Amino acid sequence: MDHKTFISGLARQLGKDTNNTEFMVKALTDAIKEAASSLDAVAIPGFGQFDSIKKDEYVAVDDTDGQTKLYPPVIELTFSPGSKLKKRLSHE
Repeated sequence: MDHKTFISGLARQLGKDTNNTEFMVKALTDAIKEAASSLDAVAIPGFGQFDSIKKDEYVAVDDTDGQTKLYPPVIELTFSPGSKLKKRLSHE
């Protein structure tokens, strides 16, 4: 499902216009990004939890050119579904 289809379907379910729905989705994703950049977890009751994990910088040999390179630190975002979401998805 692409972004436009997701927004229009969500707007229809909420009874809102697509612009308002897109604004709400963007606000949610921005809040999650901000929390992740601070290495904070975001828990949404009944849905799940987003956790951020910082992987330190590392030195490795690039396979393509054989040069040793320093790779920067990376923050990865993981999602753990909540029990209500798991239960709902397993029964559909």
